Amino acid sequence: VTGVGLVVVGILVVSAAALRQGGGDGAAMDSTTSKLLMGISLCIFAQAFQAGMFVYEEMIMKQYTLVPLQVVGMEGLYGVFISALILACLQPFGHANAPGAWHQVQSSPKLLMSVIGSMAAVALFNFAGATVTQKSSAVARTTIKISSTITIWMAELAFGWNTFNLLQLAGFVFVAFGTAIYNGIVVLPGLESMAGMSQLIPKKRELETA
Repeated sequence: VTGVGLVVVGILVVSAAALRQGGGDGAAMDSTTSKLLMGISLCIFAQAFQAGMFVYEEMIMKQYTLVPLQVVGMEGLYGVFISALILACLQPFGHANAPGAWHQVQSSPKLLMSVIGSMAAVALFNFAGATVTQKSSAVARTTIKISSTITIWMAELAFGWNTFNLLQLAGFVFVAFGTAIYNGIVVLPGLESMAGMSQLIPKKRELETA
């Protein structure tokens, strides 16, 4: 509970830092703040939806003997059909431009390589996540997934795509510390009971002794 609580606090701190960083003067500040709130709200909704998917995935992998790579492949196959259906629905209303996107990919080798690299990275990331879900739990996977945002933030700083913010750093420290506590990497006496500690390590030992 402590680890998950720290992760939640870290997310709230990072969100507050984004709202402060996007502030300006007058109408511009109101417009930027409203867009940030809308973006953060959509992200929260997406995370809640994805959390439900992770829990359902954990339930399926516990009921049936499935290889994580098979689970990821099935999810990807269904995802292709669902995405194609959504694009087909949005195209007539002008909210999507699939032919234009395809033309851009064909005309730019760099864009094509970035799309292929993104597909490979997502596939590897989902395979690793499904493996964590199978060997541990959906909550452990989610805390680790959120911690990957720290790496993205560091990459943005390295490439100059973002500016350093001390409040964001504090939020990411909470996220990393909470993830370490929940997964038993860091043990704080008095904060976690022995039954609730080390979500990843006990199951790993069970698999080794089985």
